[in-house]
Amino acid sequence: MTATSSGVLLCLLAVMLLRHDLRGLWRRLRWRRARATVLYQSTSAGPAWRFDFVLPDGSPVSVPTNDLRGLARRDGPGPVTILYDPHAPGREVEIPGGSALRLAVGLGLAALGLSQILG
Repeated sequence: MTATSSGVLLCLLAVMLLRHDLRGLWRRLRWRRARATVLYQSTSAGPAWRFDFVLPDGSPVSVPTNDLRGLARRDGPGPVTILYDPHAPGREVEIPGGSALRLAVGLGLAALGLSQILG
């Protein structure tokens, strides 16, 4: 395998690791913050959770989810800060935060890949 092809593979791996962080950065810039309560719901399809929050105009919003990734980032019981899309607030929410290790490894792989391509 040549240096250029290994550099390209390292850059592709870095992009895969950094994709989530780039999406989170985009959402932090474009989406709005709110304080939400998280409630557990038992459904026939399995466990689910519901994020309840209020928009700035006073409208209540409830977003159901069965995604455990966001719930794993919670600090503990009680209200949690979320990000929501102001154009479609009932569609999806995200709990901001993430792994600094994933970001560091992704940036390191990108730097190694670029040095292989350019060197």
